[in-house]
Amino acid sequence: MSKFKKAIVNVLVFCLLIAAAGSFAEAAASYRNTKEAAREAVWNVITSGKGSSATVAVMDGGKIVYSEGFGAAERKTGKSVDRSTRFNIGSTSKMFVATAILLLADDGKVSLDEPVVKYIPEFEMKDQRYRDITVRMLFNHSSGLPGSTFLFGYEPEGDPHKEFLQRMKGSNLKHDPGAVGIYCNDGFTLAEMIVERVSGEKFIDFLRERVFRPLGMKDTDASIGETGGNISHFYDPETGKKYPPEVILVHAAGGLSSTAEDLCRFADSFCPGGKKILSQSSVEEILKSQPTPFSAGMRGPVIMDSFGWDYSSLPAYEANGMRVYSKGGGTGAYSTGLQVIPEKRLVVAASISGRMNGEAVTRAMLNALMKDKGLPVPSERKKEKPADPKIIPADLAAFEGIYANGGSFVRIRFDKERKKMDIIRLMPEGDKVPAGDGGPVLMSFVYNGGSFSSFEKDLRGYFIKNGNMPCFIAEKDPFYGIDNLMFQKVPEEKNSKKLIADIKSKVWLIRNMTPSIQLYRETAILSSDTYRELPGYLTFMSPLRVEDEHSATYAAPLFRDQFELEMYENDGILWIRSGIFLFSDAGKTRVLRSGQNAVMIGEKGYNEWYRTGSGSILSFEKPEKGRIMVLAEEAEGLALFDSITDEGEIYAPEGSYVVCIGRPGEMFTVNVK
Repeated sequence: MSKFKKAIVNVLVFCLLIAAAGSFAEAAASYRNTKEAAREAVWNVITSGKGSSATVAVMDGGKIVYSEGFGAAERKTGKSVDRSTRFNIGSTSKMFVATAILLLADDGKVSLDEPVVKYIPEFEMKDQRYRDITVRMLFNHSSGLPGSTFLFGYEPEGDPHKEFLQRMKGSNLKHDPGAVGIYCNDGFTLAEMIVERVSGEKFIDFLRERVFRPLGMKDTDASIGETGGNISHFYDPETGKKYPPEVILVHAAGGLSSTAEDLCRFADSFCPGGKKILSQSSVEEILKSQPTPFSAGMRGPVIMDSFGWDYSSLPAYEANGMRVYSKGGGTGAYSTGLQVIPEKRLVVAASISGRMNGEAVTRAMLNALMKDKGLPVPSERKKEKPADPKIIPADLAAFEGIYANGGSFVRIRFDKERKKMDIIRLMPEGDKVPAGDGGPVLMSFVYNGGSFSSFEKDLRGYFIKNGNMPCFIAEKDPFYGIDNLMFQKVPEEKNSKKLIADIKSKVWLIRNMTPSIQLYRETAILSSDTYRELPGYLTFMSPLRVEDEHSATYAAPLFRDQFELEMYENDGILWIRSGIFLFSDAGKTRVLRSGQNAVMIGEKGYNEWYRTGSGSILSFEKPEKGRIMVLAEEAEGLALFDSITDEGEIYAPEGSYVVCIGRPGEMFTVNVK
């Protein structure tokens, strides 16, 4: 080759390299906002103490254009989170059982509008309306099932399907099937059982064969505590304590683990041009709105109105002609967000080791990605001036009264001039009541333009009637822009009933915990309360209405995770069964004596509880698989001592509880000095 030709070739190669470098730089720069938003959002989570590690990914047109891990997956070894590090994804798992059911529908083996009992004939409830629950209702959360029948733990224990069926036999529905969309984990457990029954395979095996492998999801499986491998461990953000890998056996309701990249691959299958495992009709089914009669009565869009998704659109995006689909997930230790705009084939995903709303990260990523793509980004919510008070219409007076939400009772009251509405906490009997008003004012509203406004709380709301049940609806939630139920009215009991014992301000202890149960910031000590202004009602885990001397049912059936109550007496001790838990009266708890205390777990395996008579130094001896916890009745948050994470001696203040959790016949020793 002549020198001239060589020179020409070198120039061409150089130009090509420059062009390639420029093209690469342009591509990298095109996602600059997305990367910056992701990093800022994740580091805000970590540095604010809400989480300890994270993984994020972005897919554009079927290609992963950004993926990054943050923090340590394992601190002792210094292992960092990488692209294949798995996190538990919680309720984001629900989209996988939605897909599994639609795959079986494509196979002609499942019909969405057939009753569930056709596929699971042993599913029975005390409430005979259960026969009307269809497969479709499991996915828009409108089945009416109580809520959540499962435990998180640190070892695979028990049979969640068996426990679910057993609980349902003695349970009532919260509402007519199909009437209201209320977040419900139990429906997805039923869907998992349908997949197993119809396919003849374990649910996780069905997913591996029909979903994970076809979509190239090599880093998705059952929960990290079951499968191990390259996982991100959970560390308490406040104490730095490392907890065992989390086991969640209800795989469909919330028990899968994955990476942000794999979640993007999954969501891309619903996009035009994405790799399809579902028929086009099933893709359309999973993307279409599926509202209930209750949501149709609201002014604005709502959540729980689609096939498994938390929502299928938000007003701020729809105003620009785009539908955003979202599914979040939260477990005892992990949080996940997944958002997709199918028509633009854009997906963002994030998982965090910590408890928070995963969408706080993915929303920032999605908006930045839209900016990078030149798409219209939702405008920031405008500040509003406080509304000028107008006279509350006289016909709204019928909405005054006592209401409930998922955990407590309130009174809604208009002032004499009908210019202000107060929401007042209903005080339990035995609590000191502020002079004059009967309870603390939680929030105040003024009326203007058909809505009630609280400038201080940044809230607006309005009343509707669901059948004969008045409800107060929050209007245009600041984060989502949707409407959601805040309170439902409680009917007055003209012939109120009482339980077999007075449970005013009574403390109760869980007696059927397993050694591996996850109690991170949950408590094993509960209280029950009654209300002078509301005879025939009480609170225990949730608001309840007394049915007879042995039972109470839902007082707030339009809220998630409600638990009925059964009360009985045995050997002079009061017991309560609520959901899958068994409780006994804490007033019968024995006091630890100074020195050595031998504790044996009885033949029924019930947890053994004691109290400290004075402030004491405690040390313990326990079986290898046994567990000891020290808790304070008034304390919120972490246990004072938990042998899952702690060892050695502990100072326990006077009145602290000590619980031994083990198998029948196992021996524990509690040393007191």
